[in-house]
Amino acid sequence: MATCQNTQNFLDTDDFYSIFLHILTIIEIPVHGFGVYIILAKTPTKMKSVKGNMLLLHLVGACVDGYISFFTSPVLNLPACSGYPLGVLTKLGVPTAIQLYFGISSVGVIVVTILIFFEDRHHRLINGHGGRGWRRALYIAVHYTISLTFPIPTYLNIPDQELGLELTITEVPCLPLDVFNRPGYIILSIDNSIPCLSMIFMLSLFIPQIIVFVISISWHLFRTTSQSAATSRLQKQFFFAMCLQVFIPIFVLAFPVIYIIMSIVLGYFNQAASNLAICTIAFHGVLSTVTMLIVHTPYRQATLEIFHLSSKRGANSQLIWKTVNRSQQDN
Repeated sequence: MATCQNTQNFLDTDDFYSIFLHILTIIEIPVHGFGVYIILAKTPTKMKSVKGNMLLLHLVGACVDGYISFFTSPVLNLPACSGYPLGVLTKLGVPTAIQLYFGISSVGVIVVTILIFFEDRHHRLINGHGGRGWRRALYIAVHYTISLTFPIPTYLNIPDQELGLELTITEVPCLPLDVFNRPGYIILSIDNSIPCLSMIFMLSLFIPQIIVFVISISWHLFRTTSQSAATSRLQKQFFFAMCLQVFIPIFVLAFPVIYIIMSIVLGYFNQAASNLAICTIAFHGVLSTVTMLIVHTPYRQATLEIFHLSSKRGANSQLIWKTVNRSQQDN
C-alpha cells in the first residue's frame, strides 16, 4: 500500500498545473523559434557540418516540450501507473492511450537524437567526412525504430480498467475519488515492472553508446597531433560546448526522473511533487536552448548583438573566432 503525503495546497491542483504549463508554452514558442533562427542564420561556415544535426536536436527538444506542455499536459497519479491529460488533444478527442504512447516514446527519440549527434561527430573526426553508407543508415533507422516501439510491451498489457481501478484504490487509497472521473483517465499498468523494464531496456541500449562515443571523441581530440593547433582548439571548444548543451539539461532532468522512479519503487504518493516533476521535465527544451545560446561562442555573440548587448569583450571574441577560421582556411 502506498505511503501518502496529502499536502492539500495549490500545487496539488489541476489549476496550478495547467497555468504553469500554459505559461511555459508561451515562453517556449519565442525561445525555440529564436533558437531555430540562430542555428539557421548564425551558424559559422566552420560549424556547417554540424548544423543539420544541431537543428534536428533542437527541433526534437522543442517538439517534446510543446507536446508535454500544450498538447497533452499529462497528470501522473504516482505511484500508480495512471493519470489523465489536460491538453488540447483531449479536447480534440484523441484517446489517452495514444497520447501517452507518443509521450513515452518521445523520451526514446530524444535519447536517440543525442546518440546520433555524437555518432556523427565521431564518424566525421575518424573518417574526415559525414557520408552515410547503408550500414550507418540502417544503424540510424534501427535505433529510431526501437525508440518508437519500446513502449509496446506495456501497451500489450494494459489491464481491464474496472479491475485496474479497484486495485488502484486499494493500493493508493489517498487518491481523491474524483480523479477517477476525470476525462481521459487511464490506468496504464497494475504491474509497474513492465513499464519500468521497458524503459530500462531502452536506456541501457542507448546510454552506453553515448558514453562510448563521448569518450572516443575526447580521446581522439586530445591525442591527435596531425592537424593545426587552430583546428584542434576549435574542435575541442565545440565538443566541450556541445557536451554542456546536452548534459546540463540532462543533469537537471535527472532529479524529476529519479523522483518518479523512487515514487513508483517505494510506493510514495505526493501529487504536488508529481506535478512539479512533470513541470521540470517540460522545461527541458527551453533549458537546452538557453544553454546552446550561452555555451557556443558564435551563437552567444549573435544573441548579444541582436539584443544590443554586445561589448568590447564580445567584439574581441568574435575577432578571435574569425582569426581561427582564417587560420584554418590557410591550413
